[in-house]
Amino acid sequence: MKRSFRIFAAVAILLGGIALCVLLAKLKKTPLPANPPRPFQEVETVTARKADLRVEIPAQGTIEPATVTRAAAEVEGAVIAVSPEFEAGGNFKTGDVLLEIDPADYKAALAQAEVVLADARLLLAQEEMKSEQAGRDWERIGTPGRRASDLVLRVPQLAAARARVEASQAAVDKAQRDLERTKLRAPYDGRVRHKLVDLGSHVAPGVGLAEFYATDVLEVRLPVPRQDAAFFDLAGQEIVLRESGAERRAWKAVVDRSEGEIRREDRSIVVVARIDGRMPDAPLPGQFVHAVIAGRVIPGLVRVPRRAFAKSDRVLVVSEGHMVSTREVKVLRTEKNDVLVSGGIEDGEQLCVTALTAVIEGMEVKVVSRDGKPLNESPDAP
Repeated sequence: MKRSFRIFAAVAILLGGIALCVLLAKLKKTPLPANPPRPFQEVETVTARKADLRVEIPAQGTIEPATVTRAAAEVEGAVIAVSPEFEAGGNFKTGDVLLEIDPADYKAALAQAEVVLADARLLLAQEEMKSEQAGRDWERIGTPGRRASDLVLRVPQLAAARARVEASQAAVDKAQRDLERTKLRAPYDGRVRHKLVDLGSHVAPGVGLAEFYATDVLEVRLPVPRQDAAFFDLAGQEIVLRESGAERRAWKAVVDRSEGEIRREDRSIVVVARIDGRMPDAPLPGQFVHAVIAGRVIPGLVRVPRRAFAKSDRVLVVSEGHMVSTREVKVLRTEKNDVLVSGGIEDGEQLCVTALTAVIEGMEVKVVSRDGKPLNESPDAP
């Protein structure tokens, strides 16, 4: 009896559990299908515009004088006088005497040379008279029809006397030049850079006296990349030089030439521009300046931000369907923040300037800003 009861109870519990499961299964509601919004990466775009653009080449350099002279002594002696302007930074005019070497020995040499010249001229006058007399004597006592020899007419003696006069004159000229060389005269308007000797110094030929430079014309050497040289014309082009710092002064300069070779250290070409050093506010040598050289106008260029490039020659293009693709372009020139593109981009196309973690051809994105202006789009739209 007890065993039968246990079996009956177990069967009842089992059947009750099955019935409860069936009931719960019938009461269960089928969930409605959900369509969660697909996640799209938000990007910014800029509109590509073709235009005729002028290439601008930045450069920088240091102002230097166009003419620098290192004066050296041409004669020997002691320095007996110097100009008040014979100091570093001193200004002088053309012909000013900056320094004088003791001229006593050279005055004596000039006087001696003039004595020798006077003797030579006396001998020449005597020989000319003797030659004329010899000619008259030959006409009086010579054989008729026979020509007198040069020796009889004293032609060699006359030539020697003339040569002696020329040599003596040359000696006088040299003595005069040596005397003039005892004074260091300024060859142009300029400024002293370095003083190498002073009052009382003894100098010999070839010893440096001073270094000075002309102030009328200054130059600046502007290295530019070799590939940029094709974008501008050199001769006569006017540029503006600007200094660094708070004042930001500016000076006009004119491109004079290029140095005609490529620098070995950085493969650049040096453009030389000249500045009028006579301006009241002219820069001083050693002034560091910046310049922008305006190049030629090139038609049909697109200025593309560097951020739009996936690789050095491929840009990110966003189609009208908000799908991203990469496209190869022809790069003409790379600037600091932009790249000038001459082919591969059509006018009006949208370029992605957002850095994407991964670029998959044809991936959909959500454009949230175009040309710096936010776009109001529905959250679930790309």
